[in-house]
Amino acid sequence: MEDIFFEIVRDLREKKKVSLATLISRIGSAPREEGAKYLIRKEGPSIGSIGGGCVEAEVWQEGQGVIEKGEGKVLHFNLTSEQLAEGGLICGGNIKVLIEPLREDFLPIYEEIIEIKQRGGSAVLATVISMDGKFPSQDGVKILIKSGGEKIGSLFLGEGLEKRILEEMDSLLKLRKPTIISFKSEKQDHPWKYVEVLLEPILSEQTVYLFGAGHISQQLAFLAKIVKFKVVVIDDREMFANRERFPDADEIIVSDFEEAFNKINIDQSSYIVIVTRGHLYDGIVLEKAIKTNARYIGMIGSKNKIRILFKNLLEKGVPEEQLKKVYAPIGIDINSETPEEIAISIIAQLIKIRREKLA
Repeated sequence: MEDIFFEIVRDLREKKKVSLATLISRIGSAPREEGAKYLIRKEGPSIGSIGGGCVEAEVWQEGQGVIEKGEGKVLHFNLTSEQLAEGGLICGGNIKVLIEPLREDFLPIYEEIIEIKQRGGSAVLATVISMDGKFPSQDGVKILIKSGGEKIGSLFLGEGLEKRILEEMDSLLKLRKPTIISFKSEKQDHPWKYVEVLLEPILSEQTVYLFGAGHISQQLAFLAKIVKFKVVVIDDREMFANRERFPDADEIIVSDFEEAFNKINIDQSSYIVIVTRGHLYDGIVLEKAIKTNARYIGMIGSKNKIRILFKNLLEKGVPEEQLKKVYAPIGIDINSETPEEIAISIIAQLIKIRREKLA
């Protein structure tokens, strides 16, 4: 998804004609989840996917028309058995896809989205998708509202909608999936009677922080990138934490483990994996990690080692509740033994947590 936003920014900077398809509703077991995006260009290859097959082909065709006319639309698909067979898909369901023209004045919004994903933070992207059953043609149809209240873009609907977005922001960010809200007007002289607005949570990239640059971390970095995590490797030994050993990592930090926490931004999109070279360093990292609001903290080690480390932290006054959120021993139990098998068990656990809703 992050690649999509980079491509959007590049295309808008180069004033290219593009449209953006977003899967905004799904009932049943459709191929992709809500929020999936597909960037359609007048010239050049399209980027992303909303499910593939015949659906994507039709969306591409409609997207070309949206580019030409500058008018967005919402498409409805009922994925029948015939369509599934034609597209080679194995799942069905009903989906709604928004296709919108991307205008040059949206550029600051998407630039800020990239900034949030790279440097941390959260926001809600609001897009007016329907006004009395038609796609709105006026300005003020898209706004990004950051969690601190800062706004980029505008909505012609005014402060009432912006207030409602702020009220629903916390629950929307926890849900981590788009939602559609509607407004009705009973006034006879009002320019519209019914409006629908798509709200999309914008969060920093799902980032795995690998504390320790040993054999297991090498496998973890490779697998984590395959399943679309950002990967940061941290170790105090440059001979281990380097680009030759970790060609897939997005960032490599050579630093004392304790000091490293001052160089990274841990939030609810962060996954901390503790696989250092010994009890001492595991304890240092764990003590710092449990004070963060990371979505996931996992630590490798035997049950006896974990018991000793937990006991030491409890004696230091660390609340037992904080230790309960630590996945230790780390990973899903698949009787793994080799570094590759252990890495698979850990990545499987990360995927499971990523797919769960925030409490």
